[in-house]
Amino acid sequence: MPQVTSESEWATKITAWRNSGLSIAAWCRENAEGYHRFLYWRQRLQKSECRESGSFVPLRFATTPILLECGGIHVHVAPGFDAGLLKDVLSLLKKCN
Repeated sequence: MPQVTSESEWATKITAWRNSGLSIAAWCRENAEGYHRFLYWRQRLQKSECRESGSFVPLRFATTPILLECGGIHVHVAPGFDAGLLKDVLSLLKKCN
């Protein structure tokens, strides 16, 4: 299988993995892709997505907890969260990233 290096090709592969329901390791085995190469591209594309958006998206108040993930940072948001505090935390994380 030829090496794929373009972002668009890897974005397609990562979408296929997400839709497969498989673990990364299982998907890589089934598709003859290197596990560490996959992780590299997934992280690279996640950072790219975070930088491109560059703005906050309004959240609807959820009745169940949600998990926000960007660039390897996970933020757990429980029902009844303080929206101002969440905005401050996300602003701080954006400056650090």
